[in-house]
Amino acid sequence: MFQVYKKRDFSQLVSDTFTFFKLEGKNYFKNYFIINGGLLLVLVVALYFLIKFFFEGTFAAAQTGDNQFFIDSLYSNMGVFIGIGALLSILIIIISIINYTYPVSYLSLLAEQKEINTNSILEKLKTKIGKSLLFFLFSIFILIPILFIIMGITMLLVMIIIGIPLLLILIPAISSWISLSYYHYISTNSGYTEALGKGYEMLRSNFWPIIGSTFVMYIIIQVVVSIITFIPYFFMMGSFFVNPEGIQENTTETISFFTLMMSIVMILSILFNYTMQNLLLINQGIIYYSASESEENISINREIDTIGQNEE
Repeated sequence: MFQVYKKRDFSQLVSDTFTFFKLEGKNYFKNYFIINGGLLLVLVVALYFLIKFFFEGTFAAAQTGDNQFFIDSLYSNMGVFIGIGALLSILIIIISIINYTYPVSYLSLLAEQKEINTNSILEKLKTKIGKSLLFFLFSIFILIPILFIIMGITMLLVMIIIGIPLLLILIPAISSWISLSYYHYISTNSGYTEALGKGYEMLRSNFWPIIGSTFVMYIIIQVVVSIITFIPYFFMMGSFFVNPEGIQENTTETISFFTLMMSIVMILSILFNYTMQNLLLINQGIIYYSASESEENISINREIDTIGQNEE
């Protein structure tokens, strides 16, 4: 079983993230897709129809030069368009909340040394999902305005060069601060502002190792998602080079092919972004439990308690 409570330096924060998936990955993702897979499938289907409707209408208008036809078609299908848009918005909110709460619940069960299966994860999710929703609602009105100001100032500093290295530090720092605050808020009885303070304290106590490991995870995620989403682009561009005459002659097939490729790109991007987020969130959880171990020596206290029980 993966050891949650453990003091870690930079290399261990990175390596233990991959050790977690080596030991727990099969069970982790099996239950992840059991719980979240159906919603992701509905999201993909709804997104495909929305993209298909928009791109085919746009290309048809460009081909005929009749923009009014596309506008009339849009108005005549406005109910369907709004319905799919509303469904997508609701799905994204629900999936995002589950996506952020799932790794917290899984690590919490590991920390409590309990059996981890679909039922136990769902039970844990139910106890945390309310506080998870509250955290995001509070953040919209409290945290996000502050972050906009900070990022705005940083972007201005980019113009005088100094903002570029500052931005590379600030993005993982803010991300980790929010993640650690989130973990603390839904894992304890702390209030929102108290959790923000605790997250900042944890970040400051081990600043550079945390920033470094968070930055590494961001790079890995971006590289993997970029490679996956570029594959359909290569197919699409390859078809243009291999058979340019056929594509020009058969405009209907070209539009359908282009729509399909764009749909695949966007769908893969969304699916892999949601899936790869688990890498970052587990990393932040490992940072959180590592900071808790440094403060409270939980694993050592457990070993002492175990020795006492064995002697009895």
